[in-house]
Amino acid sequence: MLNLPQPIVTFLCSTVVRDRFPAYLQVTKTGKLLAFGGACERYGLAPLELDQSIDDQIFFLAGLLPLQEAAMHIPFMQLDEDVIAEVHLFVDNQHDWVILFDATSENEEHVLIQQKVNDLSLLRRKHARSLGHLIQSEIVAENFLDIRPAGEQKSLSILVVKCCNIEGLDDNIAASNPLKILDAYLSAISPSILDEGGLIHQSIGNSIVAVFGVLPSTRSSSMQAIDASVRILQLFEDRQPPIGPSAQCALVVTTGIVTIGLLQVGFGKTLTVMGQPMDVAVNLNENSESKTLIIDKLTFDGLDKRQKSFRPASLAGNSMTDAPSLYSYHPMQ
Repeated sequence: MLNLPQPIVTFLCSTVVRDRFPAYLQVTKTGKLLAFGGACERYGLAPLELDQSIDDQIFFLAGLLPLQEAAMHIPFMQLDEDVIAEVHLFVDNQHDWVILFDATSENEEHVLIQQKVNDLSLLRRKHARSLGHLIQSEIVAENFLDIRPAGEQKSLSILVVKCCNIEGLDDNIAASNPLKILDAYLSAISPSILDEGGLIHQSIGNSIVAVFGVLPSTRSSSMQAIDASVRILQLFEDRQPPIGPSAQCALVVTTGIVTIGLLQVGFGKTLTVMGQPMDVAVNLNENSESKTLIIDKLTFDGLDKRQKSFRPASLAGNSMTDAPSLYSYHPMQ
C-alpha cells in the first residue's frame, strides 16, 4: 500500500475506512461465491451461501462478473431505498473481488452540488433568452425586465471588465485571430456575470459592460457586481483555458441612478442604460490598471462587511474634473 508503515495502514483502516462500513466478496471466474465479509448486512447481502452462483444471490452484480477488465469503479449505486454504495471491482489471483463502501452521505452532497450546477445552468439560459428577447419581442423584454415602455430610473451597478495583454492581440503575430481570441475570453468571463445576476449590456473594444440590479435579487446590486468581479479576477489568477499566461484584466464598478429603457434599433428593441454611473465607469476603465478592481464611493457604501477588502485608491491619468472617491480591492489574507 504505497509502502506505508503498518501502523499507518492500521490507523487508516480503523478510522477512515471503518466509518464507511466496508464489505467484500470474492468470486471465482465461474461465478461462484468463494468468500465474503464485512458489513454485508448493511447492503442487503445477507444471507449468502458459499459455492453458489453470485448472480442468483446478488442482483446488482448480474452481468458484471466475471470482470472483463483489470478494475471497475462505480461511485454511486442504489442498493436500498436509504443506502447508496461505492463499488470497486478488480481481479487478483484469478478471482474477482468486490468491495463496497457506504456512500450515502457523499451521494447527498453530490446531489446538492449537481442541483446547484443545474440551477446555475438554468439561470444562464434564462438570461441568454432574455437578451435574445431584447431584440426580438418588446412585450416579452418589458415583462421580463420589468421596464416601463417609456423607460425609467433605477439604481444599478455597472461593471466594466477590460482584458489586457491577451495573447494573439499583438499585431506582430501574423497568424493571430484577435476577434476569435477576444470572443473566447469574453465567453469565459460571461458565466461569472450571469451567475451573479448580471446582464451583459455591450462590448466596447476589448471591454465588456454588465449591469446589476435589473433582475430581481435578494442581494444589493453592489454585492452582485463585486462577487462577479472577484470571480473574474480568480479566473485570470487560476489561468484555466482559455485564459493565457500573459493575460490580465482590469475591472471597474460604479453604482448610482441611471435611466434604463428599451430603444428601437433597426427592426428590434435593445436595452439602453444612460447616466453618470455609466459615464464614470467607462471613463475610469480607460485608465484602469491590470489585476485591479476599482470601485466608487456608492458601491463601497453598499458592501457592508466586504468593505474591509478595499482601500482608498486613485487612478493615474484620470482626466475627470469631478473625480469620485475610489477604492481598490485587496484580498484579505
